[in-house]
Amino acid sequence: MAEYYTQGIRRTKRRRTTKRRSGREWALILLDIAVAIVMAVLLFATVTTVVVQYISPARTGVLSVLALVAPVVYLLDVVVLLYWVARWRWRFAVVALVPVVVGLFYVSRHYRADIMRDHDTKYIERRFTKVLTYNVREGRNEGLVDTILTIRPDIICLQEIATNSDNWKGLAERYNTTHRDGDDSSNQILSRYRILKSGLIDTLPRNRALWADLRIDKDTVRVISLHLRSTAIRKEDTQFLENHEYILDNERKTKLHSIVSRLVENNRHRAVQAEAVSKFVASTKHPVILCGDFNDVPLSYTYYIISRGLKDTFSEMADGYAYTYDTTYGLLRIDNIFVSPSIEVISYEVYNDMAFSDHYPVVARLKITDKK
Repeated sequence: MAEYYTQGIRRTKRRRTTKRRSGREWALILLDIAVAIVMAVLLFATVTTVVVQYISPARTGVLSVLALVAPVVYLLDVVVLLYWVARWRWRFAVVALVPVVVGLFYVSRHYRADIMRDHDTKYIERRFTKVLTYNVREGRNEGLVDTILTIRPDIICLQEIATNSDNWKGLAERYNTTHRDGDDSSNQILSRYRILKSGLIDTLPRNRALWADLRIDKDTVRVISLHLRSTAIRKEDTQFLENHEYILDNERKTKLHSIVSRLVENNRHRAVQAEAVSKFVASTKHPVILCGDFNDVPLSYTYYIISRGLKDTFSEMADGYAYTYDTTYGLLRIDNIFVSPSIEVISYEVYNDMAFSDHYPVVARLKITDKK
């Protein structure tokens, strides 16, 4: 009788233990369902961001805006994969692995790890051409000229420079320039090398694309400075998004709709401009250095079209992650330097400590050869 009573107590304890475990299991099941839903959304977002870069925004519409958050989407893909691995849910892990593998082909546009680089390497300046591109937002801030000169660039591509400013005059005294009397263009090229000829890409709106043929030693190189259509996102729009106010009421939803509409519309304008630039580069006989403010991110149609047949200096020689536009989250690399395949990229750097503008200067060291 005592033995029977003891066995009954043991069975009761096992039932109670099982009941407690079932509660935890149900919680995990609900969590698994939630993560599975998130995984499905992320899979759609990842595939979409990869595909829409090859299609004009005129056809993809609002989907083209997803390129702005591509790095965040990819990081979430990795987190979801790690979750399923930790849960030993291998079938789900295999599904989660798909967007991670797809994204690997494009990670180098956002992040590049160069573990083999010797960071103490000293470059012999005279052997290389140092190129700087910088949207200076009029460039009237005191100290701008001295700071640029400490970088010692051989070629400078400036966007939004006020040619009646003291800073412009200070640089123009030290460099050859594409500026001419009566020219109020805010897009200018300065060079230590002789400028053979220069002009505009006629198929683009005025000031958007300037080119100059430079004589570098025995080689002729065409430098192009771009300032493509703005996103039309103002400071108050950025603050609105960063404060997460868009989830609260109808008025804010209207504001969000306005922001997205402007992004989509200007994506379409930049697509047309990018196609014109790509045709111009393809028709150029000399090796090309293409710099400027693209106002678009690495997984955009603009980037894809312009980069065809060229090398991104970031993807070639960056070390880690880089951003060129001053936002709280540091997500946007919209200023670029592209070069022809024959030009060797020696180094790449973004000067995030130069706070003269809402953009940061991008600098690349290049080895020039006269082969396109």
